[in-house]
Amino acid sequence: MNFKETIMKKTLYSILLFSLGILFACEEQGELGLDESDEGFNFRMVPSATSFNLADEDPSVTFTMYSETDNIKKVNVIVELYQFLNDAKTWRFNLAEIDGATIKNDGTTKITIPLSSFANATGIDPATLGGGDVFTIYNVVELENGNVYPDTLELGGKTYINTENSFYPSGGTTSYTGQLNFPMVCSVSSPFTGTYTVTDDCDLFAGEVVLSTVAGNPVQRAFTGVWTIDPDNVFPGIGFKFDLTCGRVFVQTQSIGLGCGGGSNVDVVTSAIEDFGPGLYDDLDDSEFTVNVRYPNADCFGGFDCRLTFTKK
Repeated sequence: MNFKETIMKKTLYSILLFSLGILFACEEQGELGLDESDEGFNFRMVPSATSFNLADEDPSVTFTMYSETDNIKKVNVIVELYQFLNDAKTWRFNLAEIDGATIKNDGTTKITIPLSSFANATGIDPATLGGGDVFTIYNVVELENGNVYPDTLELGGKTYINTENSFYPSGGTTSYTGQLNFPMVCSVSSPFTGTYTVTDDCDLFAGEVVLSTVAGNPVQRAFTGVWTIDPDNVFPGIGFKFDLTCGRVFVQTQSIGLGCGGGSNVDVVTSAIEDFGPGLYDDLDDSEFTVNVRYPNADCFGGFDCRLTFTKK
C-alpha cells in the first residue's frame, strides 16, 4: 500500500467516525431534548361583553372558548371583586369549572354566567354593586400531565395563584387568556349636555361652560371653561373629560390643557375615597351634579382636592 492509499483510508475512517458521532449525538439530543420537552398548549376565552350594565336585570356574559390542545384536563375560572368604596379586593373564589374534554377550537364551546353568580361567588349582594366596582376572572388551566398554568405557589399552607410571575402572562396573549376584567356600568338616561354654571371650592374654575358628549363613549362628557389662579394668570379653554358611572362621577388622569414645562402637566384625577371620593349625579335629573378632583402633580401645580358643582342654565 503506497503512501497516498494510506492517507485516503485514514481520511475515510475519520469521516466515518465523525458521521457516526453525529448520528449518536442526534439520537441523544432527541432523547434529552424534544422527547423530554413539555407539550405546549393554548386556551382562549372570548367574552360577549366587557362590562356589566347595572341598569339591566341580572345581566350575563357568555364566554366562547377555543383550544387546539387535546390534553386539557380542566379549566378553573376564579373570580375576585374590587370594591371601590372599600378600596379593596375580595378573596378569590371558584366561579366555574370547565371539563377540558368539552373544549374545542371551532367556537362551539360556550358557558354563560350571570352577574348574580359573580356576586354570589364573592359573597356580595348584587344590590350593593356600583360605579367603580370591577369583577376580575382568572383562568387556571390544568393539563392531563399535571401541569398547571399559571403555576401556583404554596405559601403559609395555602395555595396562591401566581398571576404576576407565571409562565404565561396573567393578562393573556394571543394564545392564552389568563385574565379578564368586568367593570360595572350604567346607561345614562338624562342628557347632561348644554350650558352649565360651574362653581369650584378652590376658585379655579368659574363661570359658564358647555358640556358635550364624547364620540364612542356614551357615558363620558367633556367641557372647557375659564381657569384662574390669580388675576395675572387667567386661562380660557381649559377643561377635562369625566365619566358618569352608576351615580358616581369618575375622572381618569389627564391634563387640563396646561403644562409647566419639561413635560410636566397640570393634571386632574378622581379624588380619593379618603378625601372627597367621586362626584355624584342623579341619572333622572341633570339639573345639577358634582365632580370631585385631585390635582396630583405637586411638582407642577397640585397636591390638593377640589369640589366642582355644575348647575344647568
